[in-house]
Amino acid sequence: MKKTWQIVMAGDGGQGLIVGGRILAQAAILEGKNVLQTQSYGIAARGGYSEAQVIISDGEIYNPKCETPDLVLALTQTAYDRYCEQVDENCLIIYEEDAVTPRRGKNEVGYPFKDTCLDIGSLKVINSLFLGVILKNAPIVNKESMVNSIKEALPSKLHEINIKAFNVGVGSE
Repeated sequence: MKKTWQIVMAGDGGQGLIVGGRILAQAAILEGKNVLQTQSYGIAARGGYSEAQVIISDGEIYNPKCETPDLVLALTQTAYDRYCEQVDENCLIIYEEDAVTPRRGKNEVGYPFKDTCLDIGSLKVINSLFLGVILKNAPIVNKESMVNSIKEALPSKLHEINIKAFNVGVGSE
């Protein structure tokens, strides 16, 4: 497994990016890794640009920003455009295929996040879904750690639908 991961999750406010970053960070903490999680968002709580960055490492973390992301989740065209030209060719970009027109041509994965959430029954499970898709494409943490972190972060009444969304993303449901 890779020693250090730098993950950027970006899109619009209200898409669960900050909570998703916290859940991913907590899953790594449960595995005894060093973690740094930062977030930034516009003045509008919903609809403005929003971003969570998570650095996970077996060793010390010296920089609070993802300087060379290994993975970028882009849920909007703005988020995709912000990182598409900045990241190196080894960085995997996972994007919302209904909202983003990709142009890099390699090391990209499109996923129908919104449509899949609607099939599951709620747009509010998008963070659990995208965490599953991230894990399907990159072995950042174990599935069990992520499920436990989802359960810690969310009220018990939301566990079943969010774990279902996570499993759909991972591809195990």
